[in-house]
Amino acid sequence: MLRPKPVDYEQRHTMIEVFNKITKDIFGETNGFPVVEAFGSFTMDLFTAKSDLDLSVNFSNDMDGQFARLEQISVIRKLTKVLRKHQSSGRCYGVLPVVTAIVPVLKVTDKGTGVECDISVENKDGMSRSMIFKLVSSIDERFQTLCFLMKFWAKTHDVNCPKDRTMSSMAIISLVAFHLQTRHPPILPAFSGLLKDGADIANIQKNVVLFEGFGSSNKESVAELFVSLMSKLVAVEGLWEQGLCASIFDGCWISKTWERGIGNLSVEDFLDRSQNFARSVGKVEMQTICECLRDTVSELTDFFKGNIDAPTLKILIFGAVDQDVPAGQPSPKPSKSKRKRDWRYEKQQKKGKHTAQAGRSANSTAPILPTPTVFMPPILRTPTVFMPPPVHQTQLIYQFGPLPQHPTPPPGFPYRLPQAHLHPAPHMMGQPQGSFIRPNPGIQLQQHAQHMFVSMLAHERAINGSSRSYGYDENGRLLPYGINPNYRRV
Repeated sequence: MLRPKPVDYEQRHTMIEVFNKITKDIFGETNGFPVVEAFGSFTMDLFTAKSDLDLSVNFSNDMDGQFARLEQISVIRKLTKVLRKHQSSGRCYGVLPVVTAIVPVLKVTDKGTGVECDISVENKDGMSRSMIFKLVSSIDERFQTLCFLMKFWAKTHDVNCPKDRTMSSMAIISLVAFHLQTRHPPILPAFSGLLKDGADIANIQKNVVLFEGFGSSNKESVAELFVSLMSKLVAVEGLWEQGLCASIFDGCWISKTWERGIGNLSVEDFLDRSQNFARSVGKVEMQTICECLRDTVSELTDFFKGNIDAPTLKILIFGAVDQDVPAGQPSPKPSKSKRKRDWRYEKQQKKGKHTAQAGRSANSTAPILPTPTVFMPPILRTPTVFMPPPVHQTQLIYQFGPLPQHPTPPPGFPYRLPQAHLHPAPHMMGQPQGSFIRPNPGIQLQQHAQHMFVSMLAHERAINGSSRSYGYDENGRLLPYGINPNYRRV
């Protein structure tokens, strides 16, 4: 339902052409440069009709070349001057240069489509990482689908905005890749195998072909992977502050200290391992992210117990779209934590702070987009510094290796879903080869509830290699922590 339509692709391609013309009018053209190229969610095909469009103004083909920050800011300011003239003509709005950011960016929204564009200069890092993830998507189709769901979940819960100190899209996508690397058997290989010949896209593309069918022996559905990913992130909530880090380069958990110390959330950049994809996450915001994860786990638990139906579950997890709520149907009552987040958003709006909101409640309606303008052709508008030690401390964490001491669970911590394994990915080579993942006609979650949770709830191996038991009452319900006498704290 949320996948972009052909017109969404056409609109974005046309917008890229428009910005290319504007850029060449400003800077002239030499050997085909400058050129405006897309990256991010559009390149990875993980966007919706309301997603931002990330663009980079490139003055060369050199992927390793350095473009001075002052030069980037100069280009941004020249573009700002021209786009403000277009804004005065009613072709766009929201022209805003942000030159104090780590990567200087110019924000502008096309008035005809309502699509916001984030324009940066020589953003080769963003382009290369986006292309690599696009190539990884060809290894197993479940990766792209799960990324799409997780990104939309994060947007719905207002935790996918680095400028608001929550998760970046690159951090979310990396966590999905990490989850698929650490399944039994793994669905994706460690990225070290893809990068063994360097970071050149052509070499990576050759290596990706070698891993075709890598995860074919794992038959988990996207729904099962979504549930187990939520369970995994809830299980390690208290370990991030002790240095836990997800490394998709190694395909396993590691312990890591960054230049600024231990991150609130640590997701290693697979190309520059000294960088944290989740460096934007603040301490308070991390608590909000964990609260959202616990809410989702609780809602999934209620569904598997039969307390809520599938349509209600979908609205609670991903928000509502018009087709989800029949006329006159009351929407599910939001949880206390969600009401707090809604209140915070309303407060931010009063201050004039722009925050993306998607599916905030079951009664919300799609925003009314401005009328089309000449930015889009008529055919597309029709409905067709503190100085830390210089050495980064990195330690691989294996299933039976040393781990940070597990913290005491906070009050009310939901132990209804099990903790996830912390284990390394098996050796990449020698995996059974086979055809591409079999077509999945879609599952009925309630029919699969028992299958999905029996193996997870019964004597699951804990993070230190020990096993623990779960107790049930006379009605067959799982007893929470503190009631089950057989529970073993890790």
